[in-house]
Amino acid sequence: MKRKRWIRAFHIVILIAILFIILMPLYYAVILSFDRTAVNRLPDFTWTPIQPSTYNYEVLHFFIDVLSYFRNTFFLTLINTFISVMTALVSGYAFAKGRFFGKKFWYLILLAVMMLPFESRMIPLYMIYYNIGLLNTYWPLILGQFTYVYGIFFARTFNMGIPDSLREAAMSDGASEWRIFLQIILPLCKPIAATLAILQAIAHWNNYLWPLIVLKDYSKQVISVGVALFSASVDAIYYGPRMALAVLSAVPMIIVFLFLQKYIVQSIAVTGIKQ
Repeated sequence: MKRKRWIRAFHIVILIAILFIILMPLYYAVILSFDRTAVNRLPDFTWTPIQPSTYNYEVLHFFIDVLSYFRNTFFLTLINTFISVMTALVSGYAFAKGRFFGKKFWYLILLAVMMLPFESRMIPLYMIYYNIGLLNTYWPLILGQFTYVYGIFFARTFNMGIPDSLREAAMSDGASEWRIFLQIILPLCKPIAATLAILQAIAHWNNYLWPLIVLKDYSKQVISVGVALFSASVDAIYYGPRMALAVLSAVPMIIVFLFLQKYIVQSIAVTGIKQ
């Protein structure tokens, strides 16, 4: 028993040390964001700000339109998460229970898309949107969400486990396919819907490469690109304002994680992926 306790204590100490190493840069970033002296120079490490102030947060609006970045990011995250999750659930139900020509073929095509990294499809997608005149709009960021392949795969797997007797009983009562899906299947899909919504919200909030490519107007950009643009555009060091913007961009996802950490861990365990 004593040996097990010592081993357990040793594991706890190791985990605390790893946690300390991980959190220290984040803690230092927060300290710099509230330090008035961290504008044009990097002060020595301290556990508290040398001159506590919200100055770094106050001057951000002189350099970039932070509210616009947040507004755009919230809009795209909400609409893209809703579209991708709903279309994934509908498509997953169709591939699991529906009967239509070429069902296996189209499902294999979707699975093949999962094997291709986004970077290999980025240039062809860019050329398509360029030729139809949709660059510098939100459509390239929205249209792709109608085929959320990971979501379709997991929704289909989940729907395969739903007994066919429920669907057959509803059909015998004269229910249409849409009524069956909305009133029977969709309520049963709440666990997988929550899982997909969490993964998609995190992915869209942190989306950087595709918005950077298709959006040329700074007023339409998202917060992840805004952080990079601010860091690349200012002439002076501005450690404090940079850290302030980084902290602001991370706060929404930190809040989401604190309140939904149980479901986030479960979603990663259920799906086996981390987006």
